[in-house]
Amino acid sequence: MAKEFPEDVNEGLAWLRFSLSQQAEQPVVTDWEALYQFAKKQRILGVCAPFQYQVEIGQQLLFQWLAEVQQIKGYNALLNKRVIELYRVLEGDGFRCCILKGQGNAEMYPEPSSRMSGDIDVWVDADKETLQQYVRSRFPDAKACFKHIKFPIFKDVEVDVHLTPLKLYTPWLQKKLQRWISENKEVQFNHEVILSGTDMPIHVPTVQFNAVYQLGHIMIHLFDEGVGFRQLIDYYYVLKKAQELSAEERQEIVDTWKRLGMYRLATAVMWIEYAILGLPEDALLAFPHESRGRLLLADILEGGNFGHYSVRREYKRSGKVFSKRMMSLLRLLRFSRIFPSMTFFSIIYRTITVLRLSVKFPGHGC
Repeated sequence: MAKEFPEDVNEGLAWLRFSLSQQAEQPVVTDWEALYQFAKKQRILGVCAPFQYQVEIGQQLLFQWLAEVQQIKGYNALLNKRVIELYRVLEGDGFRCCILKGQGNAEMYPEPSSRMSGDIDVWVDADKETLQQYVRSRFPDAKACFKHIKFPIFKDVEVDVHLTPLKLYTPWLQKKLQRWISENKEVQFNHEVILSGTDMPIHVPTVQFNAVYQLGHIMIHLFDEGVGFRQLIDYYYVLKKAQELSAEERQEIVDTWKRLGMYRLATAVMWIEYAILGLPEDALLAFPHESRGRLLLADILEGGNFGHYSVRREYKRSGKVFSKRMMSLLRLLRFSRIFPSMTFFSIIYRTITVLRLSVKFPGHGC
C-alpha cells in the first residue's frame, strides 16, 4: 500500500502529521497564524506547538502560543490531582471506578501534558438506580443525558459519571455492545496506571477495550455534533499501543467492530490515521477506505472539536433553531450511505428528545 500524503491538504494538516511522527521532512509553514487557529479549533495547540523547531514565527504569536501551552500543562496537572481526589471519594463510598478517555489517554502521548483535556469521565460499577440515588443524594439538581449524569463535585473541573462507558442508538447493536462491555468489565476495573505527577494507581481501560470503546465514542459524537482531531489523535496513540498486542488480540478487535456495526467507520478512521496523520502501516487494524475517510475528514475540518465551530452552532447561538436542525439533519443524511441504521436511529432519538422538550418546556429552543 503506497503511502502518499494527499496533495489537497493544508499546512495545518502537514504540520500536524510532522508533529506526530517527526519522520517526514519538516514542512514549510507560510502562515503561522492560520496554523495556530487550526490547532485552536481542533484543541491540539499542545501537540502542534512549534517551540522545539527552527521556525520563523512572530513574537506576539509565539508568546501567545507559549502562554496557551503553559495553561494546558497546568490544567493537566490539576485534572490529574482531581482524578485522584474523585477516586478517593467514590472508592470511599464503596464504588469501583474506571477513568475513561481523558487523562488515561494522555498517558499514551510522548508528552502527556501536551494533550488539551476537557472534563473527567468516570465509569462507576453500579446499577442505574443506585448510581442515580447516590449522585442526587449529593447533588439533587444533577443533570442526566443519554450518555452520563453530571457530578459537580469540583468547582474548577466538570465530572461526568457513566453507568456504562458507551451507548449506541441502534437497538440491536446497543444490546450487543452492553453484552460485550459486561463480558470485559472485570479486566477494566483491574487495569492500573499511575498518572503523571501522582503516586496513586487508578483504573483505566486496556488498549484492547479502548480500540473498540473509543471508536464507538467517535461514532456517537459523529452522529451528535461532530468529532475533531483531538479524538483522532487519541485514537492514533491507541492504535500505536495496540501494536504490542498479539495477532489474535488484534483480530479480535476487528471482529468486535464488525459485530457492533463499527467496521465501516473503522476503515474511514484508518484512512485519516494513515494518509493524514502518518500512522505506520503495520499499526493499522483494517484497510483504509479513502472515500469514507474524506467524508469524515471534511466534517472534522468544517466543525472542529466536537463540531463547536460548525455553521450549525452559529445558527443555534443566533437563535435560528429551525435552520440549525435542518443543517444537522442534512449533515446526518450525508452519512446515511455509510451508516444507514445509525443515521436512522440517531434521527429518531433526536426527534423524540425534541418532542419531549417541547411538551415539558413549550417554546424551548433546544
